[in-house]
Amino acid sequence: MRYKNLDQLFRQTAGKLSLSSCPFLEARLLIQKAAGWEESEFFRRLDSPVSTGLARKLARLVEKRQSGWPVAYLLGRKEFWSLPFRVNRLVLIPRPETELLVEKVLSLPLPERPRILDVGTGCGNIAISLARERPRARVVASDLSRRALALAAWNARNIGVKNISFVQSDLLLHFIERKQKFEVIVSNPPYVSAADWEKLDRPVRDFEPRRALVAGPTGLEAIRKLVGQSWLCLKPGGFLVFEFGAGQESEIRQLFDRRWSEPEILNDYSGLPRVMTVQKPG
Repeated sequence: MRYKNLDQLFRQTAGKLSLSSCPFLEARLLIQKAAGWEESEFFRRLDSPVSTGLARKLARLVEKRQSGWPVAYLLGRKEFWSLPFRVNRLVLIPRPETELLVEKVLSLPLPERPRILDVGTGCGNIAISLARERPRARVVASDLSRRALALAAWNARNIGVKNISFVQSDLLLHFIERKQKFEVIVSNPPYVSAADWEKLDRPVRDFEPRRALVAGPTGLEAIRKLVGQSWLCLKPGGFLVFEFGAGQESEIRQLFDRRWSEPEILNDYSGLPRVMTVQKPG
């Protein structure tokens, strides 16, 4: 099909994405991806004719989107903390509510050069955001997946963050073995139960990495290990900050014995308990 100009292609593409919550935004982003344009170039060319090559590339992207592919994977990037992160199907797509973890860590009373560990870093969004906000901090990003770590390291270079290192580890085992300790341990661990996995929206269930979401039969398996191991890796006065799922607050509180401070709960943008902060007494 031939189009009068880019504006016509843009509007027809948005019509094909009508089931999306933001069809015109997605249409623009997919066109920019197909053409290799920045936003300013897209708007500059609205009255220009459309090449056959661009129309074909866009058609393939739209077909994938209609089949359920998340936009972030089609674009190969996702914004987090106003920073651009490369993503692929090896890592979880960063969510807006996870920015609450960054906000919380930045609000903590920390020394001038804190050691901060991000457990299960994925694309590196939490660790890199913290490293950029606290250039004097020493940030370590860990993950079990070497390919996820390679992606996170690429993102750090692209964003220009240098006060960060990357370590392969199964949760905190690497750091326990080396007796390394931190002022902050932060994590967005898997917390979905095996049963709840089947109830997730299809784009999440069919395309995002299951191991980054599902912890086990109860959904608490990874958090339980994280809490137990963190005691060994936190300095006196250090903080553990992590995200958890809806309905898990009561059970998670029971994981902390009297050695810990009283857990502090932060609600997400929907008003649901989402982020827990506890301190190892100094």
